[in-house]
Amino acid sequence: MKTIWKQSLLAAMSLVVPLSESLAGTTDFTVQYQNYNAAGPNDDIIEAGIQLRNNTGAAIPLSGVVVRYWFTKNGATPTPACWWWNAPDCSAISLTSGSVSATGADHYVEIRFNGAAGSLAAGATTAPIDLGITFGGVAVNETDDYSYGNQTTAANWSRITVHDAGSAPTGGLRGGTPPSGGTTPPPSVSAEFFDDFTYNGPGDAAFTNLWTVRTYAGGPGVSGATWSASNVSMVSEGSDRLMRLQASTNGSAAGTSHSEVISRAQKFKFGTYATRIKFRDAPLSGPRVYGDKYVETFFALTPYNSASYSEQDYEYLPNGGWGQGNTSTMFLTSFDKNKAASPERKLNYSHDGWHTLVLHASPSGNIYHIDGVELANHTSQFSPIINQFLDFQMWFIELGTTNGTPRTYFEEVDWVYFAKDTYLNTNAVNATVTSLRNASVPRKDTVP
Repeated sequence: MKTIWKQSLLAAMSLVVPLSESLAGTTDFTVQYQNYNAAGPNDDIIEAGIQLRNNTGAAIPLSGVVVRYWFTKNGATPTPACWWWNAPDCSAISLTSGSVSATGADHYVEIRFNGAAGSLAAGATTAPIDLGITFGGVAVNETDDYSYGNQTTAANWSRITVHDAGSAPTGGLRGGTPPSGGTTPPPSVSAEFFDDFTYNGPGDAAFTNLWTVRTYAGGPGVSGATWSASNVSMVSEGSDRLMRLQASTNGSAAGTSHSEVISRAQKFKFGTYATRIKFRDAPLSGPRVYGDKYVETFFALTPYNSASYSEQDYEYLPNGGWGQGNTSTMFLTSFDKNKAASPERKLNYSHDGWHTLVLHASPSGNIYHIDGVELANHTSQFSPIINQFLDFQMWFIELGTTNGTPRTYFEEVDWVYFAKDTYLNTNAVNATVTSLRNASVPRKDTVP
């Protein structure tokens, strides 16, 4: 990937959109494209430089659109990554992917923008986005990809397309020409569990029918700490309701409390596990003490004393820990206490902010996705053996004992979803959740 950073900010992306301006034009945007890897059309990487030009007379919020790059994966497993040229990370961008059945494409990668990307001014062009798609060392033929071009300087290119955010893959067109053909429909779901966490509080009967807030002592975490029901609450973010979990300390075990919310039902085994969760690096209150090594989690597990124990974890350590120093690290782990070693992948960078986590647990193994990108694939020996619980936790591995100032860390959960014996990609999960919300379904449970 190109790693030349330009320090100018998104100066062209700062204007608001007049209420009178329509944002529905199919030619609102032009994509400019150059192939950074034109010399290697048969290697294991696609590397595309992508810029958007606003053709309208008003600024357009980038969070309202997505960019789609169309390609054939040739039987390999694609893993996308991106860089803004004018920033040292992809904090304003996330990626997801999906399947299609179209001319020159059986797959696409979608570039999404969050609010930090701002608005693209009338007539302005974004800084370049370096989109890379790797194939795990497998050589692929790029020349039959719909979006492929061999130009080495930026030029208008209609085969990389712009769409309304949340639209069907070829729908909501705002620029370019998508490939002909249809999308592969998601598999049908026979049984599902969904909770939008729209409660007034964790004392609501509807909440306690589905979830248990832990108050008993014991591991994991700092010995002598408590697990407190008061560390779980429902909060608002705009019109949305969220479940908040907290963990607090003053640097002593006696002054430390954890939190856990676990499903009452142990009935989740093979299928799609998903949640939208906001991981937080900064404390809710008090100082950030890097000596506090704490864990923000979403996972599925059986009772620990079960002879058929299994656990699949997303464990985020904002202050590092478990051998990572002070580096923010996400652990993706399939744990089985009966095995000599459990596979894990460590992602050594911040995950502060909203993320969609999608886990596929099947008889073939466990596949972990974050924001539509596959990041870990663990073999069948770590597949669930019996039914499991859904679980959210916050707890301390160790404490910064030299600082006695009280501090509270937290994570927030927008929704959780499970599809029994069905494997939905991130786009399909998001579409399902949107459909449930549009139908005013705050929670649903048809899992036997």
